[in-house]
This record gives sequence, structure tokens and C-alpha cells, in this order.
Amino acid sequence: MNTHERKQDVIFTRRYQWLGLVVISLLSIPLHFTYEWLGQQAVIGLFTPTNESIWEHLKLIYWPIVLWWGIGFIVFRNSKQLSWLKWLTAATVSLMVIMAFIVGWYYTWVYGIGKSSSLIHMSSLFIAVPIGQLLGIHVYRVVKPCFIYQVISLILFILFGVMFIYFTFAAPDLPIFVIPN
Repeated sequence: MNTHERKQDVIFTRRYQWLGLVVISLLSIPLHFTYEWLGQQAVIGLFTPTNESIWEHLKLIYWPIVLWWGIGFIVFRNSKQLSWLKWLTAATVSLMVIMAFIVGWYYTWVYGIGKSSSLIHMSSLFIAVPIGQLLGIHVYRVVKPCFIYQVISLILFILFGVMFIYFTFAAPDLPIFVIPN
């Protein structure tokens, strides 16, 4: 890839992921209520929160990110000459940062500061998604394609997907899976 193509690749990635800030955040809002709206069907619960635990709320980020980054790569990989290795690594960084921020935000507010409200919990989403997406853009721009990054990224994406599905029906007795009072 020459310098001009690389620059166009980065410009496209930035624009696409900035749009992703909005789409991922907006997708997350109705997903919060979808399980209840559709009659608490088990198959819907695999992709949406089935209760108010912090773990279940991470589905609000995981599935929209999988869709956004996955569809983006499939649609634009040829026309924009996207690098699969870099794209997957950037998506993984975005996902991990967003989920870590949301968990940290929740525990800081609820247990560190002693405050809990829907506004505080929703604000984590609107802070975490921009941070994660911006880091994803940065990683895509600077990371050198590396097979080990792809393997780790793929393992993390698959592992979290399997865990979200499995723990929907068999949540361990750990604080992150407990429904808050």
C-alpha cells in the first residue's frame, strides 16, 4: 500500500469509526429494553441484558461493536483496502477499553463513591464508547499487522461471545453477575 492509499485508509477509518460512536451508542439504548419488550425470550436474552447486573449490561457494547466493526470490514475491505489484521486488533482494543471503562466506572461510583443512579450508569456508555472508538482508530493507524495480535484478538472476541451466551443461563456467583439492589 502506497502513502496515498494508506492516508485514504486512515481517513476512511476515522470517519467510519466516528460514525460508529453514534451508531454503537444509539444501538445500545433500545437493546437495553429489547429482552423485556419481546416477552423475555431466551434467544433474545443471548444478545441483550436479561437482568440489571453489570455483566449483562456489557452485552449492550459487545454485540453492537461486533456488528459495527464486522459489517464495516465486510462491506469496505476491498474498496478501502482494509487490513484484516489491523482492523481486528483495533476492534478488540476498542471493545476491551469500553468494557473495562464501564466496569470500572460502575464499581467506582457504586462502591467507591457510594452513589448509584441510571444517569450515572448511562453516562459510562457515552464516555466509554468515544474513548474506545478513538483508541481503536489510533490502533488501526499505528499498529503493524501481526499474526499474534490477530490470534489474541480473535480469541478474545470469541471468548467474550461464548461467555455472554453461556453466562446468560449459568451466571457464576461473582459480584459482576449480581443484580444490584
